Amino acid sequence: MSKFNVLDYKRRLSSFHVEKNISKAVKEGAWQIIDLNKINLAKGLNSKGRLVGTYSVVTQNYARKGRRPNESKKAGTTYNFNWTGAFINGIFITYKNDKISFSSTGLGLSKKNFFILSNDLLGVEKNRNELINYDILAPRLRRYFKTHIGK
Repeated sequence: MSKFNVLDYKRRLSSFHVEKNISKAVKEGAWQIIDLNKINLAKGLNSKGRLVGTYSVVTQNYARKGRRPNESKKAGTTYNFNWTGAFINGIFITYKNDKISFSSTGLGLSKKNFFILSNDLLGVEKNRNELINYDILAPRLRRYFKTHIGK
């Protein structure tokens, strides 16, 4: 039986860099967090869980003429936000000051950028925070902590 050394345990606890490990957990779980945003967008929902809109006949006809969109733009169907894939595939997150922020490398020019930002397309509903915290981040943090304490 090994001796339990409280001072050694205390040293290990104090050397666990919480912020650094939260940031690491966010980076490791980024794809899952981003997928929550993409799932909403595929349903035509914004970060507040509200329907953004439906395609018009004008959009449907425009989609048939030029470069074909990645997903259908049939009149009356909900927006899917996937014409070229630049916006959807460009979504990324950052973690700073205890907050996860969403953005995209495919925000486009001012009109598209304005539409994305004014309609709150980036992010997830507040009720998804529990899923992010307890199902995505907490298991990673527990694993990091167990590894750290075992050193």
